[in-house]
Amino acid sequence: MFAIGFKKKLEASYSIGEKVYKGRVNQHQALIKKEPEEVCRILVDPEQIKRWCPVEQISVEIVTPGEFRVGTRSHFRLNFRIQPEWDSEVIHLERNRQIISEFLNGIFEGGIEIWDLKRVEFGTEVTHTLVYQIKRMIYRIGWFLLGGEKKHNELTELALLRLKSLLEGTSS
Repeated sequence: MFAIGFKKKLEASYSIGEKVYKGRVNQHQALIKKEPEEVCRILVDPEQIKRWCPVEQISVEIVTPGEFRVGTRSHFRLNFRIQPEWDSEVIHLERNRQIISEFLNGIFEGGIEIWDLKRVEFGTEVTHTLVYQIKRMIYRIGWFLLGGEKKHNELTELALLRLKSLLEGTSS
């Protein structure tokens, strides 16, 4: 069994309703020894985000009031010398199974982020998938040449590790 894992595919496409998202795929997985319902509850609770997301490096704000649902929008900003920002909107939600958000602007504009929760023998396999095409040259330089992809991988793995630690009651 794996604790935290990373997998990179060159290209893929995902269909959501009538829309097809194509691009590079960046994927991370973690096995969390809890039921999918418990994992999902933490992922969609704005108050819990501060406990598992590396907020010292990336700020996350849920900007849509009310219950987490399709249409919920979030705003993100990296806390570095250059502080890129972007917004995303939940476009698909199957509680305890899958959350899909579309990037509305920024580096991944037009791409999607997918959280898959799969019940397995020892808990929940949590998979975070990014499907993206970086269209602007300045973003490509930052992602491919200046370490943006490496930083994304570090932040995603840290978030999954903290999520796992929070839910399993261990320290990270």
